[in-house]
Amino acid sequence: MKISPAWILFFRRWRIKPAAWLITHGHEDHIGALPYMYSEFEAPIYTTEFTAELIKEKFRGLGLPQPEIKIWQVWEKTVFRHASVTPFPVNHSIPDACGLFFETRHGNLLHTGDFRVDRSAPEGSVTLDNLARITAGKKTLLMTSDSTNVFVAGRDMEERRIAESLNGLFSTTQGRVVVATFASNIWRVKSIFDAARANGRRVLLLGKSLVRNYEISRRLGVIGDVDDGFVVTADELKMVPPNELCIICTGTQGEMFSGANRLAFGSAENIRLDGNDLVILSARAIPGNEKSISVLINQFWRLGCQVLTGKNADVHVSGHGYAEDLKDSIALVKPQLFMPLHGEFRNLVQHLRVAQDAGVRPENCFLVENGDVLTIAPEALGVTDRWESGRDYVGSERVIPGSSDVLRNRVMLARNGIIEISLLADSGLSRLLGEPKLQVRGVYVTPERVRKVVEASFREVVRAQRKSHLTEENLSEELRIAVRRELESDVGYKAVISVFVHRL
Repeated sequence: MKISPAWILFFRRWRIKPAAWLITHGHEDHIGALPYMYSEFEAPIYTTEFTAELIKEKFRGLGLPQPEIKIWQVWEKTVFRHASVTPFPVNHSIPDACGLFFETRHGNLLHTGDFRVDRSAPEGSVTLDNLARITAGKKTLLMTSDSTNVFVAGRDMEERRIAESLNGLFSTTQGRVVVATFASNIWRVKSIFDAARANGRRVLLLGKSLVRNYEISRRLGVIGDVDDGFVVTADELKMVPPNELCIICTGTQGEMFSGANRLAFGSAENIRLDGNDLVILSARAIPGNEKSISVLINQFWRLGCQVLTGKNADVHVSGHGYAEDLKDSIALVKPQLFMPLHGEFRNLVQHLRVAQDAGVRPENCFLVENGDVLTIAPEALGVTDRWESGRDYVGSERVIPGSSDVLRNRVMLARNGIIEISLLADSGLSRLLGEPKLQVRGVYVTPERVRKVVEASFREVVRAQRKSHLTEENLSEELRIAVRRELESDVGYKAVISVFVHRL
């Protein structure tokens, strides 16, 4: 039986039939679930050109037919049945990011999308200027805004400052310069290109997603003119001296098999780093990845490389606005109601405080978590309902709800391992006939130890149950409990144990 994820049940419960999917930008947390959602509720996808190309690649990679995509231009209004929507550009770490301005008969809603504020932005416009333009002469009933960096004080740096820092580092490095960054951060790739070009270096792109995104951005004219021969292939490396080479790669989070990992552990073709080389991790550490990143950095140090990160050099700027940027945006829009998005619970609480400092009345600030239903019109009522929410997981066969027994069992098997025991007993279930047959998988214990525990446990269970009527089923269960209890002291946890008793 197929178990539907919570969001599908929500759509069906409220008989929601989407008129469109509106996508603000092409980061994985915004388009990763789209193929699965689109297959359940097919509707046109509205987005900008660069994002559309990433969505097409996503569907193609899953072997799905291409979806219906409508390319919208920023500042051009699209009219639906109950609302009109106008996309407007915002600064972010990926091209063609936008916010959305909804106009309805009950009032206007402004959704910032993920954004930062860069006053000399490579996009050619500034988020705050665009917020002023989209709301000019119009009242905003509700503003929803990105909370990712609300705890970072001050205002974000400009990408131009990173480009200047990279240029200085490129000019003083005797060997290769390796820059690891997110494949989607095309503005960072452009800054690296500019620094490499200014210092007589050619560029090698290491990572499939990086190459794909570069090709898309070049085809769309996002990254600017790139001279023939500036980007080299792996086969051309032997002709490029180390002091004339820049390597851009993926793997800032220490991902296995990424470009940075291959360079660090010597599995990248035709490249062996040494003490003359500089490695730059131009990305922030995503919480939970600290250990893998530390392993990566230590390995580069073992090779003799100098390693720089955003903690000790100006080599990264965030794609999300800092606290003062968020306050500036709220004060500029002057919404009647405010709801923070994109952050953990503490981020949302802190963003509400920022909104109040920016002039929003406390009673008009709504703390809304995943699954909450917020009612704001025709009058503002706050959270009026709650729906089950959580993570869904993509298996090889289908989307698996995070609350399902299937997922829990698979996680338990992965963490604890499994021991399968098959026994043949006499007709009275009082004596074993031959040695137990075992399969021990993922449990740090020898088969000999398991066999001794099974035989001893069999004798104990039969002795304890001598006056009761034993069946294959209850003997199997009593043995499973006894064997798991005994082996727990050996392995330190409760392994998954299955016992099958067969009567002769």
